[in-house]
Amino acid sequence: MVWNELIVCYLFLAGLGAGSFLLASVTGWLSGSTKKIRLIGSVVGLATVAVGTLLLMVDAKAGLGSPARFFGLVSNLGSPMAWGVLCLSVFLVIAAASLIFQLAKKKVPKFIDVLGMLCSLGVATYTGVLLGAAKAYPLWNMAILPALFVVSAALAGFSLVSAIAYFSARDELPSLTFMPKAEVVLPVLVGVLFAALLVATAAVPGDSAHAAASLSVQRMLVGSFAPVFWIGVVVCGIVVPLVAGVCRLISKRRDVTNVGMIGYVASCIGEFAMRYVIVMAAVSITLGAAF
Repeated sequence: MVWNELIVCYLFLAGLGAGSFLLASVTGWLSGSTKKIRLIGSVVGLATVAVGTLLLMVDAKAGLGSPARFFGLVSNLGSPMAWGVLCLSVFLVIAAASLIFQLAKKKVPKFIDVLGMLCSLGVATYTGVLLGAAKAYPLWNMAILPALFVVSAALAGFSLVSAIAYFSARDELPSLTFMPKAEVVLPVLVGVLFAALLVATAAVPGDSAHAAASLSVQRMLVGSFAPVFWIGVVVCGIVVPLVAGVCRLISKRRDVTNVGMIGYVASCIGEFAMRYVIVMAAVSITLGAAF
């Protein structure tokens, strides 16, 4: 596979959609009215993952110029790509089924909500596994990257759905009682996991591997990717959402305000920036043949 900006877009859209649909599925277990928020999360989740999957299918450079070949990968269950295809396919089916029930104004069965949560976590995890399976790039640490991508996907997906709901379903936002705490916890987890990724990468053993890993981290922190890292990842993806989350958590009413909206937008920018620097800072250093 060739890693480029198109893959970055896929990783971003898949994570954003997984996080959005995860929130939609979780609302099925909450008391209070969340029908509009659930519908928003379902539409956003299905649309973004579908577009992301389409980008992966038509990426000729990745050898997936033929859609038929893309789905044929399912037969090779020894490949991470095959499991990814299965996970994406099941996700799209479950998301479409949930949306159909909602549009028909019928109650979504609980088993679909459970499958929706599992598929959302699976899609978000797979985006990290897909990179981690490429052993040629030390920055793509299989032990940390999937967890980082799951947490950042939840942060961005929850943020996007909440931002849309602020304009179209503001009366339902108080029903998401866990969100004030989640808006603080998720940015902190993103920061901790990203720091752990950098430390683990810098500590990679072996002369050639260590040199490649150190150079990737260096380019991210002080090199050509530093502006995207510090402004996009650190400021937009961690600091701004955390500050906005703390402001909401300590407020008396815990309502979503303009500060919260800034945090939501920043979270989405940060998720894209994070995936961009992780991919591009790694592929600029070649340790061996990519799979």
